[in-house]
Amino acid sequence: NFSFSQLIIMTKELFDKEGLPGFIKVLMTVVESKLLASEIKCKHCNSERLYSHSSQERKVKTTIGTVCLNLARLRCQSCKKTFCPLNQLLDLDKYSRKSRELEKLSLETITNQSFRRSSDVLEDTLGIEIAHTTLHSWFTRSTATIMNVKMKVHSIIADGTGFKKLPDQEGSNRGDIKVMVGLTSKGEVLPFGAWSRASWKDIGRFVKKANHPSEKIKFKPIASTLITDGEDELIRHLKKLATNHQRCLFHMTYELKPLLQYKDIVSKDEAIRLSQALGDIIYINLPEEDADPIKNMEDKLKIEIRLKEIKQKLDDFIKELKMMGYKKSMTFIENSKNQLFTYVENWLKTGTTNSKVTSLVERMMREIKRRIRKIGFSWSEKGAEQMTRLILQQLSSTKEQWDLYW
Repeated sequence: NFSFSQLIIMTKELFDKEGLPGFIKVLMTVVESKLLASEIKCKHCNSERLYSHSSQERKVKTTIGTVCLNLARLRCQSCKKTFCPLNQLLDLDKYSRKSRELEKLSLETITNQSFRRSSDVLEDTLGIEIAHTTLHSWFTRSTATIMNVKMKVHSIIADGTGFKKLPDQEGSNRGDIKVMVGLTSKGEVLPFGAWSRASWKDIGRFVKKANHPSEKIKFKPIASTLITDGEDELIRHLKKLATNHQRCLFHMTYELKPLLQYKDIVSKDEAIRLSQALGDIIYINLPEEDADPIKNMEDKLKIEIRLKEIKQKLDDFIKELKMMGYKKSMTFIENSKNQLFTYVENWLKTGTTNSKVTSLVERMMREIKRRIRKIGFSWSEKGAEQMTRLILQQLSSTKEQWDLYW
């Protein structure tokens, strides 16, 4: 029995003394009282024979401060087990002392800076004291980075980078992280995963097995095109996942210059000239929008003629390198030429094209390198793998799925 004015005054006093956490505590008390007054069934055996067993105080850290909850515990007369109805209603973890929205914010924060700095940032911005060791514990125990590799995509892009890990038994601190992402026909980026303790052979087998329902039927590739920077082991073990293979055009010109300089002993100016000449040859401008080749025969015919001319120019370029005695560079281009124009051939066949460079994953790799090479070092292999997957979740187009998880 209270008036509206009394409600306003008491609410103001509550906010002045305890703020939002105090208000949430009162709100949960009201919710729990209504819950206990309703018909509750045992979550273990679905029995309605319940009686009060005990109550416990629980402090939960949130982004608005620490909220104190008084949780009533009920006991079932049928199965003799106890449970907290409010835990079940609000989907609270059984023993957790943090809210999921705080854990989500913490994981997003540590992808941008070190654990110590993240602890300071959270304290400065939210006024929450969380030790950097606690953040690290939340990070290592999180299941938010578990990724699903069972999916079909338009293109697969894979790459790798090194990092400094904890020295192994042989004293080596050189680690290697491998990243694989998928690109849909709509341009959405879907991460397959990151691995630091597996070879490309292991990764290829793992992804194939996840997408192969039975050994009795023939495996169908999960992507139209595999896009790589030309690493032999990567191509050898992942090409079975895609119908076609596209060599990154940027890496072709990027890698040709040092190959000319240090293998074929060419001057810097000459190496730059030949690299630019290769770049001018291999790039073809396709229509910006996907088109139906059957309806747009004029564009198709122009591209076919252009492709034929470019392949002839590339053969002439290879012959020129051979005449000059640049054998390493000649072999490099000769071995790659069949995978340089996959993006054009796909457009001619289907009207849709794939990316001709790995710039998409390169941007991700730059962010991964910044976090695991510049901000942090002496990682465990599991820790580097976990952090890389966390970054992939943040940078991919599955941000909605990331939010939905929480």
